[in-house]
Amino acid sequence: MKPSNSFLDIVQAYLKSDKVVLPVFNQTGMRVQQEVAKEDPDVRRIEKIICSDQALTTQVLRTANSAFFRGLNKVNTIREAIIRLGTNEVANIVSLSAQQANFRSRDPFVSGLMKKLWQHSVICAIGAQWLARQLKYNALATEAFTAGLLHDIGKLLILKVIEVIKCSKTVSVLPSETFVFEVLSNLHAEQGYQLSKSWHLPDAYCHVIRAHHDAEINAGDTLLILVRMADKACSKMEIGLNPYPELSLETTPEANLLGLNDIFLARLEIQMEDSLALASQE
Repeated sequence: MKPSNSFLDIVQAYLKSDKVVLPVFNQTGMRVQQEVAKEDPDVRRIEKIICSDQALTTQVLRTANSAFFRGLNKVNTIREAIIRLGTNEVANIVSLSAQQANFRSRDPFVSGLMKKLWQHSVICAIGAQWLARQLKYNALATEAFTAGLLHDIGKLLILKVIEVIKCSKTVSVLPSETFVFEVLSNLHAEQGYQLSKSWHLPDAYCHVIRAHHDAEINAGDTLLILVRMADKACSKMEIGLNPYPELSLETTPEANLLGLNDIFLARLEIQMEDSLALASQE
């Protein structure tokens, strides 16, 4: 048996075992999102939900004062952040802050991949939400952001498995980076779906996580199409673990279903490029 095949077997065995601590989903972000989705969101309730998590409160304020969001004056409280940025933007910040802690590793190899994966996840989220707003799918805007942020969560899980394998010294030499990428590509959709179910995420997100690489697309599956379009734009821009600079976005099925031309897609790329600072912050 080739070492690469042995490594794939080991990864799959770990995924089925209890040797890996699963990434934690912070339910605070979902509670905020549910409140924001109401016709008349209660700002005081949103503030209370966020402030119930001290670590998350600190991270939200840090993000609100980052180069991407900050205004002339520093935001010192969650209430100020809500007033300045609005409930939808604060919901996005909460989702980002709640998930970012999962994308860290002490292993240099895994850490490097996690940083690229985090950047891809954030930019895909921003791109999917921008598409939703520009195409007048306003009711899907917040969902598009969260679905974009979570669509590759299976890759995070597999990277954590690889980290555990390296630390346990189960294998003396890891396969090449190319093979690791193949493992991520082949396993992440189904593993991400299983993880999302264990997190009890809404079905809409579980579906996007599982189906974002499916060969067939339902023309009415708008949320999935938005995320897939943003995902492919990331690949063309070489943001993440699967760069594909030769990709012609205007010829993709997603662009056709959404009715996007090359000028619109160029605007999407500019929007995503301008958002890189947020995804790169430490």
